[in-house]
Amino acid sequence: MKWKLKLDLWETDDYNSNLEPLFTEIASKIDSLAGRSPVLGYKPLWVINDPYYGMRIYSPFSEEHYKLGLTVGHLTYGKVAYQFANLISLLYTDPRQITWFSQSLAHMASFWFLDYMAKLWEQNCPAPQYEGEYKTFLKLKSEIIKTAYENIDIMLNLATNEWIREEIQQLSNNGKINYAPPVMFDHIGLELLPVFEEEESWKLFAYVGKATSKPIQDIKDTRSRPKAKPDFDLLREIVPSNLKPVVDRIVQRLLL
Repeated sequence: MKWKLKLDLWETDDYNSNLEPLFTEIASKIDSLAGRSPVLGYKPLWVINDPYYGMRIYSPFSEEHYKLGLTVGHLTYGKVAYQFANLISLLYTDPRQITWFSQSLAHMASFWFLDYMAKLWEQNCPAPQYEGEYKTFLKLKSEIIKTAYENIDIMLNLATNEWIREEIQQLSNNGKINYAPPVMFDHIGLELLPVFEEEESWKLFAYVGKATSKPIQDIKDTRSRPKAKPDFDLLREIVPSNLKPVVDRIVQRLLL
């Protein structure tokens, strides 16, 4: 594996070691899916438990490592998979430009890896102590989806594609994703999930950061662009021919 992991989620080495197979599998698999190195290259992944500020990639970015914060509490494989898949996917789309689209892709990745890990550990868990733990991935996915739809029902009495498109339009207009509720990105991520059932679609990640309103040309420029916006016309223009139908499907599901 090209990634190196430093896990400091808990004070005991046993806890961190117990989680290592999960981190290793997700990091290795997403690297294979993306088909290219992350935008800012491979650096050691330093993962900590941050109960105060929650799931995040810390900036400014260090030259020595990426620092990722999870909020996992007790030993819960589902939470680790959901949050780690989310954050590591942003390293492939460009952590300097976290748009509503890249954020939605990150939530899609979270759901995808909950399914992936459940199937993998059900068929071939890494050690006897993980026997039966595949159910935790499926349980968390079910809980997140249930909560997402309950919250939308409370606000609007209906969760539909039309609502999602209206919310996306607002995000596109103001670009303030920091003020958007995570439940919204869960919904958009679920809309995107069918598109990425075909593993070839993940190759799109390498182009997402290059298709924004103001693409960053200098790879050494590590400043964050909090108001970046996705440009789907540019995205379709720069992707290879085999990925153009993927862009079309995304636009069809989210914008038309």
